[in-house]
Amino acid sequence: MVPHPSVVVLEHTSACLRGNAMGDPHVRRLPVYLPPGYAEGRHERLPVVYLLAGWSGRGAHYLGDQGVFAPSLADDLDRRILSGALPPVLVAFPDCSSRLGASQYVNSAANGPYMDYLCDELVPFVDQAFRTDPRRERRALVGHSSGGFGALVTGMLRPDRFGAVGSSAGDSWYEFLYVHTLPPTLGALRKAGGVEPFVESWLACPNPRGLLGPDAEAAMLSLSMCPCYAPNLAVPVLRGDLYFDVETGALVPEVWQKFLAWDPVRMVDRHLDALRSLRAIDLEAGSDDEYGLHLGHRQLARALDRHGIAHRIAEYPGKHGGHHYRMPDRIARLLAALGA
Repeated sequence: MVPHPSVVVLEHTSACLRGNAMGDPHVRRLPVYLPPGYAEGRHERLPVVYLLAGWSGRGAHYLGDQGVFAPSLADDLDRRILSGALPPVLVAFPDCSSRLGASQYVNSAANGPYMDYLCDELVPFVDQAFRTDPRRERRALVGHSSGGFGALVTGMLRPDRFGAVGSSAGDSWYEFLYVHTLPPTLGALRKAGGVEPFVESWLACPNPRGLLGPDAEAAMLSLSMCPCYAPNLAVPVLRGDLYFDVETGALVPEVWQKFLAWDPVRMVDRHLDALRSLRAIDLEAGSDDEYGLHLGHRQLARALDRHGIAHRIAEYPGKHGGHHYRMPDRIARLLAALGA
């Protein structure tokens, strides 16, 4: 993360995450963006947007240097707020990462109760530390990829905390998302000699995404979902049941059903009241997303349409990455929906 005068970094000690089965830290940093003039007390109580990172990321990832041709998110927010194009807002960047790459922001016996951590620890922590408007109707949640999934399912399961949600290429349409990676996953597992040696080699590598190759990354992504959706503490190292057969790639029906139960497309029918209570459901994805998440969003939008639930869906030229420049506009739309 690049230091920025508009960003403060707090340390939070979590009771929820203490002693989790993965051995992940329960003391974590929480960067929070403060609008220009906040330190001088020029603003009343402000709305808060929580920004969730994708697989293997932390919220602070959004604050990184985007290069000479793109402003940093904090710089862009400063410019828009000072020009009047965006109302003053606090933006929090949670760290909900797990050692295997993802918590998916859900409560899991293996990873830990990350949804509780976000909703019941970080939200009141931020409200106590800053001049926020603590009403649910003045709080929004947005993220990309796994973070988009986290925003969607948190909006469905914890509408008491957030009044609007935004998903940028959020995980969905699991029949493609988690099945199309199985051929390279099986190849990487066979090369490593099985699940346990593969995971151990990944964790021991100083730069696994760069040094082990795309097949290994696909395998780690696939495996990291198991402790999220099918936790099993009796399984060594992985702490979750496999949803596929390691020899044939065939889906394991009883485990696969647990995965499908978390597909936002399928969750809509079970959480209608929560979805209707949201002031905004904002869906965006690149029109050539290599994980098919633009199609997952289309299916999600169709499910919302069936029940007459208002939402916005848009696609833009691009793939899964290269979307950071769109984040200020996403924040602006959510703030508008919250009445800011």
